[in-house]
Amino acid sequence: MDAHIFIDNSNAFGGAQRASSKEEPEAIWLAVRIYYKNFFKLIEKGYRAKTKVLAGSVPPGNDVLWDHARATGYNTDLLRKIESDDGRLIEQGVDEIAHLKIANALLDHEPPQTLVLVTGDGNNSDFGTSFTQQAQRALRQGWNVVVWSWKDQLSGKFSRLAEKSAGKMQVNIFDPHYKQITFVQGGTYDVSGSTVNVSGRVVSRLDI
Repeated sequence: MDAHIFIDNSNAFGGAQRASSKEEPEAIWLAVRIYYKNFFKLIEKGYRAKTKVLAGSVPPGNDVLWDHARATGYNTDLLRKIESDDGRLIEQGVDEIAHLKIANALLDHEPPQTLVLVTGDGNNSDFGTSFTQQAQRALRQGWNVVVWSWKDQLSGKFSRLAEKSAGKMQVNIFDPHYKQITFVQGGTYDVSGSTVNVSGRVVSRLDI
């Protein structure tokens, strides 16, 4: 079946680092990375991907990821982080861009289609849009919906929507595939003001 894949990279990446506390407690979360070759393979399995969007902010030193994503057919919608009033770096408009792209896909393609959302974010954006709203719209138009998320990142809104959707929506969890879609980047890290040397871990083979 044709699928339209939208990845909320910040949610997926942050979820992997958060999951490490349970799946790999000996690892320093700062050193945990997603191995995108296996990550893409997992979420694309069984589909003809007609739309592939990877939305996120541009952190320094991450060019290899974006180059690989583009080489495998992903449209990379990237924005630079901005400084908030309290001095933190925050994303600007990343989710809204993804929501708009999803709406365009729903308008441009007739069902049956499958919307694949790689995010657990159920919150409304600053402009009142959300991934859950787009999932609801897809279901109303006769699409199937598949959500991929880390367990601790998953909003209950997705689970409740799946329960009401009579088999048209499913929720998949990344956690059982943790070591097949992540690796540990060895090196020296500053952790709470202390320098920590981290040994690397390679990604495990993905058998799907």
